[in-house]
Amino acid sequence: MDRGSSKHGPWRDDAMAHEVSGFVRSGRDTRAEEWRSVEPTDELPGDAQFPDPAQSRAGAAAGMTLADVEERSELARWLGRAVFPAEREEIMDHLRHQHAPDRVIEEVEAAPPGVQFTSVGELWRVLRQEVDAQSARS
Repeated sequence: MDRGSSKHGPWRDDAMAHEVSGFVRSGRDTRAEEWRSVEPTDELPGDAQFPDPAQSRAGAAAGMTLADVEERSELARWLGRAVFPAEREEIMDHLRHQHAPDRVIEEVEAAPPGVQFTSVGELWRVLRQEVDAQSARS
């Protein structure tokens, strides 16, 4: 039998449900004495708790576009942290072992050989510098 809670017994679950039933039905605090009310949380009200991810650039360096953020995230998804520190060949072997898309492997192939990378961020910065240098040469 599934009670929906594994931390309390059925009697405690019922008591806890009864404590908040007035609030659930009315949408506001129903306690007569203010000191019995639950303390407010530090959370933001309404939709401010869940900002639009398309507008959010949390964790993005200055000058990064949303496309850059997406590409860096995909690279990180295929690499993870376990592969670092590593050189270009080790990273490419790891990507092949993980069955990463060819475009991700080809992008890492543009990294300079013989350089030890300690994180996805470091690899990404080097790859972006290489792309910028190649586009400047054209």
